[in-house]
Amino acid sequence: MAVQGWALVAVAALLLGGCAQTSKVNDAVSPATLATANKAVALMRIGAASPNCINVAVLLGTRDGDGYRRGQVITVANVRSMAEQPVAEVELDAGDHHVIGYGCAAEGGKANMVMDKAGPQTYRTSYAHFTVKSGEVVNVGYLNFGASHIGRSAFGRPLLVEVSVTDWPLREAEQFKQRRPGLFAQMTTRLMKVTDRGPTAPSGEECQRLKALQAAGKMQTLPASCVAPASAVSTANKPRST
Repeated sequence: MAVQGWALVAVAALLLGGCAQTSKVNDAVSPATLATANKAVALMRIGAASPNCINVAVLLGTRDGDGYRRGQVITVANVRSMAEQPVAEVELDAGDHHVIGYGCAAEGGKANMVMDKAGPQTYRTSYAHFTVKSGEVVNVGYLNFGASHIGRSAFGRPLLVEVSVTDWPLREAEQFKQRRPGLFAQMTTRLMKVTDRGPTAPSGEECQRLKALQAAGKMQTLPASCVAPASAVSTANKPRST
């Protein structure tokens, strides 16, 4: 995945800057004010991809044709500090938004980022997505992001990216209520969805069609999920006791 361009530089600067701060909005923001501007507030708990992460950031974007256009960068400083709230707050246009990049910085070290650059301000990959409506304050959940290199080929070492989204831990939800009472009172929770980035297993009906093509000599192999394990076949063929 390419990680280049001024978007990367912007994320790195936010992560490494000595004055790195957690993204915040006005705690007293009102639904009426947001609705007038066709805006909404998203609240995102961002996890640390590594024990070495001090500051973390997420690059948001919006759909642009077959890809995604760069939007805002949101950050959480001192993500592991018990004294800080690891929730980024951001005011966004109402509509659909995508997580198109993730970065973390170790203390005194460089920022490591994962994003799939396509062109100037555009990206190929969405890792998770959510929708906010005009006037809303939405908790989009706890984003856990992990990436690691796998194998090696003539084209380099590809990345295995693992993303999950959960509710906030109880302790952190209670802390947020105490520290950001205005936002908490207006908040509704609607977890973002992890974006499917690969082919899904064929359905039962699709497996039958694939098997028919194989039987007709039009296909050589079947997807693994369409091939019944030997134990299942033997059990299915075993006569039932009466």
